[in-house]
Amino acid sequence: MNKYKILFIVFIIFLGLKHVSAQQVYSSQFYSMPVYLNPALTGNSDYNIRTGVNYRNQWNSVTTPFVSESAFIDGKMSFPYFGASWLGIGGVFFTDKAGKGGLKTNQLMLTSSLNKSLNRANTLFIHGGLGIELVNKSVDYNKLIFGDQWDGTIFSQGKPTEELPKTQSLFYLDFSLGVAFTYFKGRTRYFWGMSASHLNQPNESFYEITNNLKRSYNFHGGIETKLSSRLYIRPEFMYKNEYLTSEVVIGANFIMATGDKGIILHYGVWYRNKEDIIPTIGFQKNRFKFLISYDIDVSALQLTSANKGGVEISLNYNYNYSNPRSVTRLVRKRKAKKLGDKAISCPKFTNED
Repeated sequence: MNKYKILFIVFIIFLGLKHVSAQQVYSSQFYSMPVYLNPALTGNSDYNIRTGVNYRNQWNSVTTPFVSESAFIDGKMSFPYFGASWLGIGGVFFTDKAGKGGLKTNQLMLTSSLNKSLNRANTLFIHGGLGIELVNKSVDYNKLIFGDQWDGTIFSQGKPTEELPKTQSLFYLDFSLGVAFTYFKGRTRYFWGMSASHLNQPNESFYEITNNLKRSYNFHGGIETKLSSRLYIRPEFMYKNEYLTSEVVIGANFIMATGDKGIILHYGVWYRNKEDIIPTIGFQKNRFKFLISYDIDVSALQLTSANKGGVEISLNYNYNYSNPRSVTRLVRKRKAKKLGDKAISCPKFTNED
């Protein structure tokens, strides 16, 4: 491992030392939902079509659990009218339910990206993306108790309250932008990027007051490099900041070919600053990948939680979309016909995203 790889890994570890707030709805496997992480990562993979689902159950041992589920799909098509480039199109559905009040969030996001080579050797790429999101939030107020329901002895849900909000369900649009870079050097791939969410600062208040979402900023990056003929390492970091809250996740997964019927093992350890240690394990068979991780709570809540943070499961399946009637093939044919021997296909990555 040369000095540049070492410096890059040290840089990732340094970013992990930043402060993180106490309680948020987290995602330990942020790398398994790339389109949700950053719209610029849409279509940024080795496959023409990429899919994934994710399930997370958090804080089950402390209180009513926070449960989140998500799914995404994205694809790419060659774009010969802007040099060595391609387009990415994707979609994400995310839902979570939090607390005894049944606060539920449903999000449907459409993403697009433009990906372009920045040099003739096609080793450096820039990716720019846009996300448009429809959000629905709802709450079941029959499960909540308000301050004016105190009858002098106990809180009673049967007692009338004047604190009910104007609505129990609201909708709003949310916009996000992102940029990312990928650099190839031999068998090593470097990747980094940032995104900004809530650009329009939508109002998400259930009452007749304004409660605009603060803008959220996300920084992420990593390196994937070959350690031996059968072993890769992929350290990554993710730092997210939204107003007074922040989150840092840092760690690495090893990717090891077993030679047994094409099975590839994934295993690693991650760390959420002052919150969790996250062992991760899984396997990959052809285009299918399964990962499971568990948050071991090491925060101030560990005595209450008995170190039980949450479990997260992700499934990914990728398709080599090769239908000659597809738009992708038609664009490639036009590109080859127009550019002849100078036609350049989308780059191959050392390992799938």
